[in-house]
Amino acid sequence: MEIRCFTQLLKLMYMNPLLFVCVTNIFISLKIWSVPYVLHHEIEMDETYVTHCRKGRFIKDHPGKKRGTCASRAGLSDEKVCIFTAVQRLGKCIARSFNVAKPSIKNVEDFCQSVANKSYVWTDGLQSYTKVLCEKKCTNKVLNTYSKYDAVNHLNNVNSFHSMIKEQYRFYQGVSSKYINRYNALFTLQKEYQGMDSQEFLLLIMKRLRGQASYFFIRQIRKEDLFKFAIT
Repeated sequence: MEIRCFTQLLKLMYMNPLLFVCVTNIFISLKIWSVPYVLHHEIEMDETYVTHCRKGRFIKDHPGKKRGTCASRAGLSDEKVCIFTAVQRLGKCIARSFNVAKPSIKNVEDFCQSVANKSYVWTDGLQSYTKVLCEKKCTNKVLNTYSKYDAVNHLNNVNSFHSMIKEQYRFYQGVSSKYINRYNALFTLQKEYQGMDSQEFLLLIMKRLRGQASYFFIRQIRKEDLFKFAIT
C-alpha cells in the first residue's frame, strides 16, 4: 500500500468530528502494538531528527512559526526531536523518541530494551550505542563512513526508514511533537506493511484492532503518555 493512501484516509476521518475518537483510538492502539516488539538477530540502528512542532494554540513567551518551517539554527539543538530507529533485517522495525538534540546513554538504554541480547547490530559509531550494546553482549559493527559499506555491512534499511519518516513529516508539514511517539508507531506500521495491497492492509489492521481493546476518556488523549520535551 502506498504510504499516502493511508494518510489521505486519516485526513478524511479527521474532517468528520464524529470520527475523532475512532482515529485517536487507532493511534493509541498503534503505540500499544509497537511497545512489545523485541528485535533480534541482525539489526541496523541509527537515529534521525525532525524539527520540533506545535499546533493549535498560542503559547505565551514562545514565538510562533509557520508549519513545516526549518529550525532557527543549523545543527542539533532543542528544536530537533531525536527519533531512535532500529530495523531488523527481514523483520520488524521500531521508532521511539525520548529526548531532543543529542541522545544520552540513558535514552539509548531505554531504547535498547527492545533489542535482544547477543544480537548482531550495525551502528554509525555513536559512543552511547557502543557502551550499551557491549553490556547486552551484542556484536557491534561500526559503520561511520560510506567507505566501510559493502553487500553485507551497511545501514541501507534503516536509512530507507529515515527517508520514509522525513517524507511523511514533510507531507504533514510537521506533527505536534507531544504526540510524536504515536506517529512513530504509525511510521513503524507503514514501514512494516510497505508495498502491500491496500485491501490486504486494511483487513490486517481491522483484524489487529479487533484483538485490541482500548478504553479511555477524551481528556486523557491530550494529557497522558505525551512526549515530555514538547512545548505545551
